[in-house]
Amino acid sequence: MLLLSLPFVATLGLILWRTPVPLTEAVAILEDVAQYDVTRFLVPDTSYYRPVFYLTMSAIWHGAGHGAASLDTRLALIKLVQIGAVGALFALFVSHLRPRTLLEAGAAAAAVAVLAGSPGFQDNLEIPLSYTTVGMPVALGVLMLLERRATWVHGPLIVALTLLAVGFKEQGLVIVPVVLVAWWAGAPGVTRRTAVVLGSLSVAYVVIRLTARREGLPLFEQAIGLGFTQMEPSEAAARFGTFPYGIYAYNGLATILNVLFAEPTRGVFRLTRLLMGGALDWWCVVQFTSSAAVTALIAWRGTRIVRDAVRNGWSHEARVYAMLVAALLACGALSFDYSRDRLGGMALVFYAVAAFHALHAALARAADAPRARAVAAGIALMTLTGMWQTRTFATLEYARYTADVNQRQWLTMLPERRREFAARPVYLGIMDSMVEQGTNPSTAHRTRYPARVNRVLGMP
Repeated sequence: MLLLSLPFVATLGLILWRTPVPLTEAVAILEDVAQYDVTRFLVPDTSYYRPVFYLTMSAIWHGAGHGAASLDTRLALIKLVQIGAVGALFALFVSHLRPRTLLEAGAAAAAVAVLAGSPGFQDNLEIPLSYTTVGMPVALGVLMLLERRATWVHGPLIVALTLLAVGFKEQGLVIVPVVLVAWWAGAPGVTRRTAVVLGSLSVAYVVIRLTARREGLPLFEQAIGLGFTQMEPSEAAARFGTFPYGIYAYNGLATILNVLFAEPTRGVFRLTRLLMGGALDWWCVVQFTSSAAVTALIAWRGTRIVRDAVRNGWSHEARVYAMLVAALLACGALSFDYSRDRLGGMALVFYAVAAFHALHAALARAADAPRARAVAAGIALMTLTGMWQTRTFATLEYARYTADVNQRQWLTMLPERRREFAARPVYLGIMDSMVEQGTNPSTAHRTRYPARVNRVLGMP
């Protein structure tokens, strides 16, 4: 399975390596780490608090020396953080599934495609925004620890990994309810002490974040989607400012549904809108059908296994479904302010593991069925796997498309940026030093597929 996964991971890593560090947002991040002392990033008085991420960027920036060669080193190390996290995610995923039979290998291959082809993975591939890309293998590492017999090192390691994930992005808090549910369900790798410590630390973190900003948090940080449209923060505040809790619940539900059905995107039901407008394309069918089918299999298998676990005791598989529910609810709660595909990334790890167990159960049942029914079930499962493999190709094309977009920004937005940031010499200096990498002709570019192929992959 590692060998089968290697071509995808290696190709994606090469694309990310040849992707320019983007002009938007990346230069501002590098400006911060260049001009601020590292202690500045430890103060939780900002809307987005990611101390470990900024400490990592600061260590890269200040530890690479000076001069043109040091810039290349810095940008290379920034890319390697993202590439290394992707490689670690798939290596840990296959190691955790550990297929031993042909049926398990088939289910594992499909589960790898579920992980690689989901929006929650695709939307987290932007460089240098490795927030959740680091958090996903960390969550998987915690899951692996939870299912191994506890030793003296388990508790400190689980706490340290959780703090690492939260330090990269607050979505790392998803690990906390997952650990608590695993402890309640009798996971061998977590003790009551670890559960209490982790719960206490998470409560303290939330209290500090809510009270650290003197001026309070804005109602809406970014544009939000609602139904078939999207609105800017000012419009959302004017519309929902007196009672924002309804739209908060909508945003959370939208993130959960995106993990389960690849719809809505950014809170907007774009597939439904295309269907109502008579413009439904093949990529819509592939994305929604494949996600809905896997979700239905997880619901079918999970309901039976959890019901049996309540009566007869919890198994590893039953705990996976319970942890998935906890992760989904936590992702939804943490995305109350706005919904994005990337915000479901932490739950995607548990979704893909649950997909493996559900697909394996479906394959085993099909193998034991009468011949005609077994053939029909086999064809259906092969078709489903084919759809997900198509989505893994779409992930590669999405990464190439992102590289194209980044280069176009460097080619078209420089004059406007120089005027806009004329009073920020550090920003201008960093931006000007990065022009060469942003306009390098060796940038990854989209594959020139025929129009029909692009329609299936969902590429413009």
